[in-house]
Amino acid sequence: MFTLLGALPEFLRGRITVGQAEEQIGRMLELREKTFIDLARARIYENPASPYLRLLKIAGCAFSDLKAEVDRRGLEPTLERLAGEGVYLTSDEFKGKKEVARGGASFRVSPGDFAPAESAPGFTSQSSGTRNQPISSVLSLDLLAVWALAKCICFTAHDLFSRSHAVYDAILPTSGGVRDLLTNVRLGIETDRWFARKIPASSRLAAAYHYLNTYQIVVMGKLYARRFPAPEFIGIEEVGRIVHWVSEKRREGKNCCIRTVASNATRIARAAWETGVSLEGTKFFTGGEPVTQSKRELIERAGAGVVPSYGAAPGMSIGYGCANAVYADDLHVHRHLLAVLPHPRPVNRDGPPVHPLLFTTLHPTAPRFFLNVENGDYGSLEQRKCGCALERVGFKLHLHHIRSYEKLTSEGMNYFYGDLYEFLEKTLPSEFGGGTGDYQLVEEEDGDGQTRITLLVHPAVGELDEEQALRRLRTRLADGSSAQRFQAEIWRNAGTLRVRRQPPYASPAGKILPLHISR
Repeated sequence: MFTLLGALPEFLRGRITVGQAEEQIGRMLELREKTFIDLARARIYENPASPYLRLLKIAGCAFSDLKAEVDRRGLEPTLERLAGEGVYLTSDEFKGKKEVARGGASFRVSPGDFAPAESAPGFTSQSSGTRNQPISSVLSLDLLAVWALAKCICFTAHDLFSRSHAVYDAILPTSGGVRDLLTNVRLGIETDRWFARKIPASSRLAAAYHYLNTYQIVVMGKLYARRFPAPEFIGIEEVGRIVHWVSEKRREGKNCCIRTVASNATRIARAAWETGVSLEGTKFFTGGEPVTQSKRELIERAGAGVVPSYGAAPGMSIGYGCANAVYADDLHVHRHLLAVLPHPRPVNRDGPPVHPLLFTTLHPTAPRFFLNVENGDYGSLEQRKCGCALERVGFKLHLHHIRSYEKLTSEGMNYFYGDLYEFLEKTLPSEFGGGTGDYQLVEEEDGDGQTRITLLVHPAVGELDEEQALRRLRTRLADGSSAQRFQAEIWRNAGTLRVRRQPPYASPAGKILPLHISR
């Protein structure tokens, strides 16, 4: 922490202009293949302990072979060929939940195996743990400076520089709040307010440690930046305070930009709609979870707009929303920082094939080096001209319809839940009342050790015919293939499905995903 405090003044005094961002991104795009080769040499072939080296040796790929292939075919075709030959890690393999088995050999890895031996000054962050165990990483100031480049172009594309800015995100160890405040300073943006969610801590000592680290950064920010707000802690039921701030700014003739996760954006929009307050001119800069069509419609109904972003732990900034979007979550991939491609082998599931996304990091500041690593998501990739500033800088690859391919599991049966967003966010509210964020599936064990799938329904929904809701859920789970119908019948006979009235589980940052797995 002392190293960070010593490095913060220089970071906070630095500024990036649009022209500088365009120039630096252009140069990084030109050098991305050379950067990859340099990283592969240093992080893999000169590191005998690298798990990737074992995979490459099994595939018979020496460094000279890798370099020749990239020079001849290009980066993405080379990565795709390597993935087809077994050089990749699934999400479970990367997290150490499953052994890596290739070519008759097997071994186990953990996220710590991919961290650099030394890291530049930065702060420790922790993933939300919404879908898996939390992963800790060090986000360096050098990494934030690089992230600010694409953020600068994104803010230009969506006309966000001229707005009054607020952040609604947690303090450390969740990185979102501190990250966005620091990168805003880099862009010359004065953030007005930091509405912060309280986060659970394992002990009072841990809570005190995170509070102290957060406030040390805030103190430095106040010393070296024109405006750097301290966190104002508000509960999930107090988002009306954010609506009030927007109203005050609108009376002053100013439009607003609120950085938060997508679930929080819909909460704020819902609170505004229910109280008759217009959010016209407001834009939510969201992350943490997909911006579905239902979420976008709710936000736009309140008069606001939404700019999605996509990132993943540990420390990956993957894409920012297109200013001329075709889809609800239409993003430009940050090709200066990473390579993204669909896995050539689909996930083994019934129904349409799902090709997981594979990520390879292309910048030395990344907290972990990835080579064809899955993160549990899939999506659609396409090259398309859109005419917005993000395309003009060189981000021509679009990514949309991002979903998780992880699954519900009970009675030996699996169900991939990535396509349940529409059902939980739109269908159930339209048939039984409530809105986005009021319904969630939970995988949990009951007192007898049986795995149950519980449909949580927020008490605010009001009266509910629980048996009818269960029938509707069973119908949806059985919709599609014969295997899904068989699976739904097994769960019905086993009493796997049930309803419970309680607010859905949210992550410390406020994310409500379709599936919550109780630990």
